[in-house]
Amino acid sequence: MRDTSDTFDLLGRTFAEKYKVEGVVARGGFGVVYRARHIELDTPVALKVLMVPERFCGALRVEFLEMFKREARTIGALAHPAIVRVLDYGAARFASGEAPWMTLEWLEGRTLEADLGARSAHVGRSPVETLALLRPAFDALSVAHAAGVAHRDIKPANLMLVRARRGEPGLRVLDFGIAKVMETGEEAGSGQTATRTELSSYSLGYAAPEQVSQARTGPWTDVHALALIAVELLTGRRAYRSTDPVAIFADVLDRERPSPARVGVDVGPWETVLARALALRPAERHPDADDLLAALEVSVDRAEIAWQAGRAHGASAAVTVPAAVTAPGAPPDTLVGASVVRHPPPPRRTPGFVPLVAGVALALSAFAAWKATRAAVPGPRAATAVRVPVAAAPRVVAAPPVVVALPVPAPAAVAPVTLPAPALRRAPPPRLRSGQAAPVVARSPAAPVTAPGIVIE
Repeated sequence: MRDTSDTFDLLGRTFAEKYKVEGVVARGGFGVVYRARHIELDTPVALKVLMVPERFCGALRVEFLEMFKREARTIGALAHPAIVRVLDYGAARFASGEAPWMTLEWLEGRTLEADLGARSAHVGRSPVETLALLRPAFDALSVAHAAGVAHRDIKPANLMLVRARRGEPGLRVLDFGIAKVMETGEEAGSGQTATRTELSSYSLGYAAPEQVSQARTGPWTDVHALALIAVELLTGRRAYRSTDPVAIFADVLDRERPSPARVGVDVGPWETVLARALALRPAERHPDADDLLAALEVSVDRAEIAWQAGRAHGASAAVTVPAAVTAPGAPPDTLVGASVVRHPPPPRRTPGFVPLVAGVALALSAFAAWKATRAAVPGPRAATAVRVPVAAAPRVVAAPPVVVALPVPAPAAVAPVTLPAPALRRAPPPRLRSGQAAPVVARSPAAPVTAPGIVIE
């Protein structure tokens, strides 16, 4: 039964009279990679055959084939140890028509995509580890960018972790087959001007905004992809985590850019560096891989310290929250990188109820004693100061003695009020009968009438 992944029906055949095709390694949207063996040298090679889009016909197809040859020559001239070497290239006729092909050095290892999939979920690498792992890719792309070549499809599946010999890099950059050769003086634009390119190559999960909007691509596109991979290495999760293509498309064009802080990972100054590399507008990013590498290198030590401190204090659980959520009286939140880390609430101290109650009780006792004294000894008295010592409660710093002054208001002076004596009504003289003597009435002074606070004389 024929292998459906063998698009060009090459398994078991001799290709270009010098390569024995042994198996299918991978199949993508723009080609198929076979494992083959060079018959004369008896060495394994990777044979990649590109699929020409069906819409490319006539002059457009010829132009595509010529462009591929030009790019193959350019990539072959890069000669960087971290760039997989192009050994041969050409064009061959298949049942579907003529298609370009190239052979590359065979690498033993696994892709960074496979390595990330084998790691525990959400387990990220430190800034030092991340930079050490990606440095060969930065170096390789720096050479390519200096030569005017942009890869435009940097992703973990195109980064190979290999069993390198001494002095060789442990990571290689694959798939320069659809690279873009820059024109002299070509620069990044705003990302809003669309370009009429018939061929675009990118993976949606690692695409730059200018790729999905069909704007001008270049080294700044590779910068964006490198930053996305760095975020994934640091956080242990993909920057665009949606699985629906429409949702990923929206994430790529979202104004809120992905960063380690969005998932609570503190990388200190790297947060700003990666934010620039992932800017929505290409002109606001680092111009090339070399510039991004320099920015990461100069701040890697501080980024490592911040990352280690974040792990020690559980900063990975931090979430970005608005300040308005903070409860009144709570300590201010600390901005770590671009994330807000909640401080635990301060320990609640036991109020000093015992000394407070004792002080109030003593004050009330003193007030009652004063009232009793005031009732026994009339007249104004000066305010009496009662010193009430407050006992120290357990775990509470003892307060100094509290002086409770109880003011005693002096009684108001009572002014005598003199009222005129009430007039005495004289009784009419008794009427006497004949021969009866008149009674004698003895007069005595009236006794004074008193009322509280008033004396009547």
